[in-house]
Amino acid sequence: MNNRIKTLQKRLGEWEIDSLLIENPIDLLYLTGLLLSKGRLLVRPDQAELCVDGRYFGVATLKAPCTVSLWIKGKESEQKGRVGIDSLWTTIANFEGLKKESPDALWVPINGPLTEQRRIKEPEEIASLREAAKITWAGIQHIRSLFREGVSEQELAFEFEFFVRKSGASRLAFETIVAFGENSAYPHHQPSSARLQKNQIILIDAGAVFDHYCADVTRVFFFGQIDPRLEQMVQFVRKAYNAALQQIHIGAMIQTVDRAARELLAEAGVESLFTHSLGHGLGLEAHESPLIRWNGDDREMALRSQMVIAIEPGLYQTGLGGVRYENSGIVTKNGFESFYPEN
Repeated sequence: MNNRIKTLQKRLGEWEIDSLLIENPIDLLYLTGLLLSKGRLLVRPDQAELCVDGRYFGVATLKAPCTVSLWIKGKESEQKGRVGIDSLWTTIANFEGLKKESPDALWVPINGPLTEQRRIKEPEEIASLREAAKITWAGIQHIRSLFREGVSEQELAFEFEFFVRKSGASRLAFETIVAFGENSAYPHHQPSSARLQKNQIILIDAGAVFDHYCADVTRVFFFGQIDPRLEQMVQFVRKAYNAALQQIHIGAMIQTVDRAARELLAEAGVESLFTHSLGHGLGLEAHESPLIRWNGDDREMALRSQMVIAIEPGLYQTGLGGVRYENSGIVTKNGFESFYPEN
């Protein structure tokens, strides 16, 4: 068994369970290295067994770091004792199925049993995140070279995906956001047929995936003259970003980091235009724990060494446009080490 499974085994006692059933495909990937659309990993104190169907049995037998069994419908193995399940993943329908399979088991709900373990990135994870960021940054520089009057948002989004895939990315971390002019006022704008015009703002939020790990970065550019109102928003956003970074260090409370950015925007009288969280964790998913928000569930969590987080303050005004500045990087003893150039 690998160290990740062994680490999880040590936690079973904390939850007072005899075993833990993992079905979330992302958690299965994290623990086994296998990308499965369906599977079950049963973790006990002294062993772990991965159950997959015929589509994955061959590759799992070769590559899984644990015992592998074949999943045959109607012949599921019965569980006994106190069995933990991920209450954030298991649906009511699946839970009813588990109870029928194992009527003598006592099912113990646990909210995201892998969440805490996945927050702290191992050196090889950070290496993959760095490479994903490197590919992503090159992709953004590529589509910058394509800015011209008449090019569409969709064309630039396609060019980004094509470039990063040729550069080693396996897929996109999320649908690339390319927004021109007033469209940039919508934080999750989907690229449209809108065409670039002179004197428009361009917002790009993009991320490539390398070795299953996600990148995430946002920049704004101006095509022609800069609207003074948007230029001022850029200044406010960058100041808010810098204020947040000054609070990032090992042991800093998440709500403190978020409040630093919001207080600066409040002093400028524009806090109402900041409509989302300051940031989030990054890893096998583009958005994972911790959530960096003053009133979020993780607000009282302290930042720890080797957490990888994204910081992304933004301001959005309907009818005018929006500005967001985002970098992702590592929490270190010296503060925040960005994967991207600070420009």
